[in-house]
Amino acid sequence: MIKTVERFDCLVLGAGIAGITAARKMVAAGFSVCLLDKSRGLGGRFATRRIEGQSFDHGAQFFTARGKVFSAEVQNWVEAGIARPWFGKPGHERFCGVGGMNRLAKELSVGLDVRRDQKVEWVGFSDGVWSVRSNQGALEGYRLLLTNPAPQAVDLLVTSEVDCCAEFLDTLNVIEYEKCISLMLLLGSELGLSESGIIQSEEAEPISTITETSVKGITDLPGIVIQSGPEFAEENFAASPDTVFERLADALPISGNLDVEGMSVQKWRFAKRKRHALECFFNEDESNFLWHSGDGYNAPRIEGAFLSGERVAESIISSLSMNYFPNLQEPRKR
Repeated sequence: MIKTVERFDCLVLGAGIAGITAARKMVAAGFSVCLLDKSRGLGGRFATRRIEGQSFDHGAQFFTARGKVFSAEVQNWVEAGIARPWFGKPGHERFCGVGGMNRLAKELSVGLDVRRDQKVEWVGFSDGVWSVRSNQGALEGYRLLLTNPAPQAVDLLVTSEVDCCAEFLDTLNVIEYEKCISLMLLLGSELGLSESGIIQSEEAEPISTITETSVKGITDLPGIVIQSGPEFAEENFAASPDTVFERLADALPISGNLDVEGMSVQKWRFAKRKRHALECFFNEDESNFLWHSGDGYNAPRIEGAFLSGERVAESIISSLSMNYFPNLQEPRKR
């Protein structure tokens, strides 16, 4: 018996904020979408880890809303009870997820077809249809949206020998990222470093931010998240968790020893775009019905990823709405 491969209007690789935002908009417009993510979770930098039953945001600590579009969306999140202002003056608030940043991503993905633990090994475009192979099997789509970091997207396209236009790859190759190491510590006592629960270093080395999780309101017990600067991360990316702990703990603005009851380390290879902001919100190869979006475009913030997802969804919806499927050898499946 021949097994039928599932086919969608659009396949989205990466279930971070850009991917989730784009998928929500396309589904709302009536198109079938499937998101694939290599992780067991979703949300990208909206990441939360549990240590001894306590939650630690080890990716983005907060997000801002500067433009009208994203500000309106964040207000919807606040009214829904999944986000809240954390610190900052009115008009310049820093927001966080209620119960952790990852909970916000999970709430936004409700109703979407998200396939987790999907390590995509190959993509190919033939006869008007994209094929995607992962460790979990194969899927097909009339459009393909990549939202993974640009270096990973380039590697996938090159190793898959996809015939992309030169401009598409050139734009991806411009996008570079800084590394970051997050050290999560469950403590026996509060440090009381700041009233808001966060310290941001102007020098950003070796420590960029320190967040007290109980003050932030996501843990019952004392804990901190220490995030390194890019130079420290570059120099210590191969270091053991114990070495990372020793070097970052030594740089904390405290006297005495830490009462550590639990520890975890997360190394982010693609933490933040380090080159100048690109003027576009996404990258498009019209000949292949291929798009790339994410925080590599526009502003390197959560807001940038959201807007990139919004704009790229509009482009894909326009393409699908024209019902343009060149070289398609069989009727389009809906």
